[in-house]
Amino acid sequence: MTGLEFLMSARAFAGEPAAQPEATLTLGRRIVNRDAVDGDRPFAAGERIYAHTVIAGHGAGFIEHVWTRDGQELARHYMPVGDDRCWRTWSRHRVEAGRTTVEVFAPDGRRLAGVTFTVS
Repeated sequence: MTGLEFLMSARAFAGEPAAQPEATLTLGRRIVNRDAVDGDRPFAAGERIYAHTVIAGHGAGFIEHVWTRDGQELARHYMPVGDDRCWRTWSRHRVEAGRTTVEVFAPDGRRLAGVTFTVS
């Protein structure tokens, strides 16, 4: 590897703080063209909901989607993410009535994103 290749692949230069991972979380009823869609109206009990995450600046490893309803953990999904600039992944769960939360966590336990919604 040449010196220029090394510098171009660096995540941060000397004296520059390392970029914090960024994550966005969206909900939908299905995945189309690598995005969650049809999540603009209220969810009903029995529906399968997709939690779609776009993450950047994380590096290779795993992220978690944690699904809870009324404070009780329902599911925990571990999903690999690559070392690319931007990575997309999703989990799905069949929801029941109540206040549901989906959160995205980094491997070190930091909460990267989350969304709460009510299922009728």
